Amino acid sequence: MRVAGGEIIAVDLPGQSYASLRLVHPAGGVSERSDQVGVAKLTSEVLEDGIHGNSSLAPELEKHGAEWTSGVTWDSFVTGVDAPVGRLPDATSLFAEAVRTPALRPEDVQRRQEQLVERFWVDMSVPRTLAGRAVGPQLFTGRYATPLGGGPSGIQALTPEAVSQFHAAAIAGVAGTLIVVGDLSTIDVEAIGKAVFTGTSGSVQPRSVAPEPTPGPLPRVVVLDRPGAVQSALVLATQAPSRRDVDLPRAEGVSSVLGGMFGSRLNMELRERRGYTYGAHCRFDLRRDGGVLMANTEVDTPTTAESISVIFDEIERLRRDGVTEDELVAVRDSNTVGLPVQYSTSWAISSALVEMVVHDLPEDHVDRLRAGFEALTAEDLHTAAQELLRPDEAVVVVAGDAEALTDALTETGVGQVTVRQAETYWE
Repeated sequence: MRVAGGEIIAVDLPGQSYASLRLVHPAGGVSERSDQVGVAKLTSEVLEDGIHGNSSLAPELEKHGAEWTSGVTWDSFVTGVDAPVGRLPDATSLFAEAVRTPALRPEDVQRRQEQLVERFWVDMSVPRTLAGRAVGPQLFTGRYATPLGGGPSGIQALTPEAVSQFHAAAIAGVAGTLIVVGDLSTIDVEAIGKAVFTGTSGSVQPRSVAPEPTPGPLPRVVVLDRPGAVQSALVLATQAPSRRDVDLPRAEGVSSVLGGMFGSRLNMELRERRGYTYGAHCRFDLRRDGGVLMANTEVDTPTTAESISVIFDEIERLRRDGVTEDELVAVRDSNTVGLPVQYSTSWAISSALVEMVVHDLPEDHVDRLRAGFEALTAEDLHTAAQELLRPDEAVVVVAGDAEALTDALTETGVGQVTVRQAETYWE
């Protein structure tokens, strides 16, 4: 449905009395200017200050039992409200004002800016977050080398004028795509659309940013020094294809077998057999123009080097031997049996629709996804492992005690070992 120049996707869920509304703009991290990295995230935060500033939006929404939500990915800028169906029109009016005509006061921008920088350093005090966020500069040059929300110096350099410029160019007058999910039997969806879209024009085309070549020799190990740390957080990562170039059932099937289920190869070997960790994980982060495959865990310092060797060994074994029948059944069941429950709420369905909009997926995407998992064969997953698991192109980032780790990491033979100071890594 098109209303006032914007596209609406409405899903009526009879009896679902709590509605979700999302507005999707193609204005994520890759859309930012090189001298304004982080401005999308900062703008997203400042919108919550509403049209009067000073965090004024939340109290107004609460009068209607509604809650604001916003988020930025590499490819999207998403805002929204969740509200009782009967209060959705009032909540939408407040939402539309906050998105289209926010105050964007300099003092609010500065406050949010300071909060983001403080949050960055708090996050960096968590070893697994430190290691995960440090992957980007090791896999990419260009925009993907910087954290999605920007680095501390970049965030501090942003100005209120930069926020206003970004908002004016990418959000204020750009229609976007509106998603409305809930019991819509008493809702005038067209009126909701007019409240959001009036005065806007059509959406801009998403910016394409091809991943730039990986710097340095591969594979290699980078240690972010945390002197005296008794544990290490480690991430093995490689570049992956873009979302549109991936057969998702095959890709997620492989990552599930390697580290996406409790019975996965990494979890069984590192946790159950060796007792080195509470859990080991693997997942794809797929974007419009590229992606990342990451395997991660946290282990004691003395078992760090061995754990890295185990991860490489399990990847090679999966590439060489493929999956077992039990693993194939587990992948199928874990991705099909729970689908009705997974998509039982307005929030869940709106989230799925956001993904479909961002990645230009077909209307029957969920049906195709389920059919794809049901049709998976052991050969499908074996060939996917050979295509998508590329240990020779990996970087391993370890947040831990460099003095205690360097010799053992060198002896693994994985590749060149470099030590960086965690405190200065982002400078």
